[in-house]
Amino acid sequence: MLAAPAGAEVENSGADRWLDVSNARTELPRMGWCTGLADVLAATYSGDLHADTSGIVRRREGQGRRVRANVVELLASGGYIAVPRAGRRGPVTITPDGVTAHRWCSAAPDLLHADHRAAYWARVRAHHTGRTSKQSARDQARHLAPLPYGEEEKRRRAAQMRQIEQWAKELQATRERLAAEQAKDDAQAEQNRAAAWARIQQEAEERQAEEDDRRDEGLVMSEHGPQEIVMGAGLRRVTVTRVGSGLWNAVVRGAVYEVSKEGGEAWPWLVVAPDQTRIGVCSVINDAPYAASVRNIVRTHADTLVCRETFPEWSQPYAAAEPEGTRQGRSAATDDTSGVGQTTKEPEPNGPEGADRAVTAVGPSSPVGPPAVGKAYSSAARARAVALDLVGSRWVAECDRHGPVPMGLSKLGDAVADIAAAYVYDIEQDAADAARAHLDAHAREDADVMAPEDIDAAQALNLSRVQWRTLGWIRDGKVRETSDGFSAYDISPDRADVSKRIRKTLVPRLWAAGFVKVFAVAPGVREFGLTDEGARALRLWSTALRVSAVSEPEKDARHAAVKNSRYRWLSAGETWTGEQEKAQAAADAEQSANEQAAALRAAEEMAAAERAAIPTVDELTLLEALNADGLDAGAAAVLSAAYIGHMVIRHRSGATSARLDERTGRGDRRVTRTYNVNDVEKPITSAADEAVGEVVANLTDAAAEQWHALCTWVDERYGVYQLDLAAAIDAGAAVLVALAEQETAEVAGAAE
Repeated sequence: MLAAPAGAEVENSGADRWLDVSNARTELPRMGWCTGLADVLAATYSGDLHADTSGIVRRREGQGRRVRANVVELLASGGYIAVPRAGRRGPVTITPDGVTAHRWCSAAPDLLHADHRAAYWARVRAHHTGRTSKQSARDQARHLAPLPYGEEEKRRRAAQMRQIEQWAKELQATRERLAAEQAKDDAQAEQNRAAAWARIQQEAEERQAEEDDRRDEGLVMSEHGPQEIVMGAGLRRVTVTRVGSGLWNAVVRGAVYEVSKEGGEAWPWLVVAPDQTRIGVCSVINDAPYAASVRNIVRTHADTLVCRETFPEWSQPYAAAEPEGTRQGRSAATDDTSGVGQTTKEPEPNGPEGADRAVTAVGPSSPVGPPAVGKAYSSAARARAVALDLVGSRWVAECDRHGPVPMGLSKLGDAVADIAAAYVYDIEQDAADAARAHLDAHAREDADVMAPEDIDAAQALNLSRVQWRTLGWIRDGKVRETSDGFSAYDISPDRADVSKRIRKTLVPRLWAAGFVKVFAVAPGVREFGLTDEGARALRLWSTALRVSAVSEPEKDARHAAVKNSRYRWLSAGETWTGEQEKAQAAADAEQSANEQAAALRAAEEMAAAERAAIPTVDELTLLEALNADGLDAGAAAVLSAAYIGHMVIRHRSGATSARLDERTGRGDRRVTRTYNVNDVEKPITSAADEAVGEVVANLTDAAAEQWHALCTWVDERYGVYQLDLAAAIDAGAAVLVALAEQETAEVAGAAE
């Protein structure tokens, strides 16, 4: 029992008592309190607890009954009582949160747990959520949580906010320090890079000067050192490099020769001179031009030009369509006796006067036609992966939307002017993924782009922060008007039941502007919603704020009124014609629906009570099997579990599991609670407890292997078991079938 306060009673009005009962019904089950805690708190409220210099708390000052230290620590950890500091004596005082908790415990003593152990496990279940492990929940349950919305919780939140603010300041300082260090490192790196580049340029100039001096002296460098140049004894230097997929270059004395497949993969590798003349086909190794063959062709062509001789152009040995672009700027092909590949001039019958057209003879194996869709008419992506070397071992992502030329992307997706500052990837797919993510960021930015006429319309609205916020509350259906005025309910995103009063003229002005419409939901109560114009205004202003196209004014905007009549305030007792009748009809309809629901619930409860009073055939069959002779312990345990399942489901139709607790010792168990599919807990009814009381005794330790397999949770240390009712019923049915088959076999054997 709770200790009664000495000398003072809690004098509350009826409304206060109802509020205490409501708060206690809501908060006490989650707080995890027991009668022992409430008793000590009540003694503290009455001033009976005193602490001596050794820290021991007693009921009365001097030699009174000693109070358990862990109970005092629990109440002090939650901020419900205040104990004198160590080495001092004095009374134990109660805090404002303790007074509120004492009122709640007095208002609903039936919600308190019987002992500290049950209260501890209730706190563990309250803390064990999806974000908290079981061990963390146990650690948190060793202390009492502060009173919801109490002074201790406010103090802790304020301390936490101060800690967060301090952390934010330290974080900003750390960021500034790291930014300064990074800027210093970047400047040093840039200085080192400039010095290295200057040194490389100087070395290159020195090498070029030495080479020029040797050439002036008639020497050339070889692997054996400088050698004298002998006219006609050396070969031209030809540098062959890979430019990209399907394109190579050969450079000799500044002249660039191209090596490519002009007509596609079916064509050979052609060597094309700087004047666009085809000079030959090179050898191929692994589907790539052979460098030595390319050098021989290029040297032969260069020697021919030096000698002012005519080099014959290479012609296609088989019929194929020649790309029109490869003919531009190149001399006409030599005559072919087969007639394939010749170009003739014919007059254009339907064209302008004097116009000619080129007719190319095409073989049957290479039809001429427009390029396929997706090949010739597709454009490159605005952001893509680009290789930094010829072998494709280093890749970067670049984008075309940041300037007249493509710019590389950093690791964070920002455009950088210097390609050396771009983030380098080892795999092409990683660079392609980074480019795709950068395009997605552009798409999100484009989603916030507003047309000029929409920006003008948003600027004409000129909503203040209060007006914009009120329109958002009205859109969510949180604003109501009563005789006390306008209020917005449940407006906090992280706290429950937070309300705010709204200025008297704010909503009527929005209504007069055509942004808001009124609904009569009950006598003396109005709700509000947005019109189409109001929804458009809220959408335009929200988007304009997000893209920084407008700024919020300090005062409310005055919009032109579209209503012909003035607003009628409920606080002044004014209503529109027919409003009371509509509100009364809505209230009557709601009351009628509530009465019908209550009648249905009463009928369901009555039907459930009738079903619970009549045993089922399965229960009688199980009882008959349990009373049979020669039944072993394992079969008896399974049949008892099945009987418990049938009995619990008969008294609670939606139950899926039942909890068994050990009372005085091992082997003394009873069913205490039931759970449904949503883990909603309900205590077992007294009738069901009496019915399964004798059967639970069959769940012994000797048959633990059989009935433990039917549990979803087994805690032998604390003697807690959660029985799966469906599994138990199925196992019981299987045992009944086995017993029936055994009995049939015995009868048949006796008959023989």
